[in-house]
Amino acid sequence: MKRLPVGIQVYGLRDLLENTPENFRSVMLQIKEMDYDGVELAGLYGLEPEFVKKTLDEIGLIPISAHVPLTEMMEDAKKVAETYQKIGVSYIAVPYLPEEYRPNTPGYETVLKEMARIGQIMKEYGIKLEYHNHDFEFVRLPDGTFGFDDIYRRIPEDLLKVE
Repeated sequence: MKRLPVGIQVYGLRDLLENTPENFRSVMLQIKEMDYDGVELAGLYGLEPEFVKKTLDEIGLIPISAHVPLTEMMEDAKKVAETYQKIGVSYIAVPYLPEEYRPNTPGYETVLKEMARIGQIMKEYGIKLEYHNHDFEFVRLPDGTFGFDDIYRRIPEDLLKVE
């Protein structure tokens, strides 16, 4: 039987990496030794994207995707796209909606426009934008639909994928 490639979300290992960027290589080596094929990054820990790419290439891990804070992408989506394009990720995920942007808040309309704008920029760089949901997207909106469904109804599929 053919073995499917498997990746790991590095966010779960953040305690090994935050404030200790010197651990990046050894943590990635351990991930590879556990037979993972790729990683979903959760920050660069102050490391340069070229170093991250080189390290992952040397170890043999595919940089599949990255979680990047929404506020960082709202501030400079092009910079985010350029940074992660250097690493070679195919996907960037919005990992979390701050409370002020969740469904049924005044900021909800703003965040929908922002995610569509960011999705367009990522698309221009050959990166697909994804949204990593939690429970708070499953609230009912005034029209009776779930926030989760509304997000994907209002942002075109080519600009926002489901993670």
